[in-house]
Amino acid sequence: MGSDAHDSTAVGSPPGRDAHGAGRIDRASWHTPRMSDVRLLGLVGSLRTASVNAATARAVSASMPDGVSLHVYDVRDVPLYHGDDDQSGPPAPVTALREAIRAADGIVLFSPEYNSSLPAVTKNIIDWLSRDPSTWASTGITMVVMSPGGRAGASVREHFEAIMSRQATRLFPTIGFGNYATLLDDQGELTDRATLDRLARFLAEFAEFCATPPAAS
Repeated sequence: MGSDAHDSTAVGSPPGRDAHGAGRIDRASWHTPRMSDVRLLGLVGSLRTASVNAATARAVSASMPDGVSLHVYDVRDVPLYHGDDDQSGPPAPVTALREAIRAADGIVLFSPEYNSSLPAVTKNIIDWLSRDPSTWASTGITMVVMSPGGRAGASVREHFEAIMSRQATRLFPTIGFGNYATLLDDQGELTDRATLDRLARFLAEFAEFCATPPAAS
């Protein structure tokens, strides 16, 4: 489900690649003191126990800057989208997800790429949330992709951006990393310092975007 491997790449992220030891984050390099109480909600588009994208969400949620939090929300109980169920009254896990989205300032989808597109879990989340646009109206949204191939999830991010540009959310540029096997430790956790630093800066910029009111139309 990945692409042919080349050098590990990250696309769409802020600059900065210094590396001084795996697994540690230079928090001072991406602290943004203007932000306060920015609540980000992380959604993982994979149910696999050893999901690399879930590991990525765990790694970054543990080291957010002051004034910014990232809560990783468990979507495993969200059923496959069914229009009849939505009209008659959404299932409890869907109602809970929508409430969590409404309480968030920004949404971060951590997603793999399957067959050059969105995996079912990621698409199902979008399908349920999009049926009630008020759930995420004007909420910032982005995607982080960890891919085994060298294209860093370019296809899934392109499809995601095409879909979300037509939604009520505010779309922020996405980021992807390729050849993830080189970025993990023996337990499958994301520990590569350069990758963690780039993700940290990226999410700090995203949080600032979410904290900035949208321009009046």
